[in-house]
Amino acid sequence: MRKQKYSGFIYGEGSGDKNFIVRLFEIPKFKFHTEKNWTFNYGNASGSSVETVLFKCRKAILNRSYDLILCFIDVDKLKQDFGKKWFIEQKKLEKKYSDIYIIWQYDNAEDEYKKALSEDSKGKRKINKLAKEKINKFINSEFWNRILKPIKNKEIELKKLNI
Repeated sequence: MRKQKYSGFIYGEGSGDKNFIVRLFEIPKFKFHTEKNWTFNYGNASGSSVETVLFKCRKAILNRSYDLILCFIDVDKLKQDFGKKWFIEQKKLEKKYSDIYIIWQYDNAEDEYKKALSEDSKGKRKINKLAKEKINKFINSEFWNRILKPIKNKEIELKKLNI
């Protein structure tokens, strides 16, 4: 087995998010884009404020070294906590946690799944189950591309540094 060049840490807002992300990263096409050069570890928080999730993500990687840290955050909680000023808070959090690349889920993970699956009115549990069952529908979705982009960009950056 070939040793991976780069390491990444993927952090979800909850265990459902984490489980879905793990399934997504296991799709052969996703592995084609990442597996040659990357290996990933996973973690998750439980429903909390956005800042608490980011804090827990940072705490989970304490004393570990990763080339890239991705944290999946739902925007709806930010909107709920900060109202019309949510965007300002979003920018503050991105600056404060600049060591973590935040994948903002608009408005929440289930809405992202509905878009990729072309589904309209399914409950949270049903859409999560459907997303896992139809994981291949996420290939080349907007959500898919938002995840791959920071991985590819980081890989290019690391190659330039000869790491």
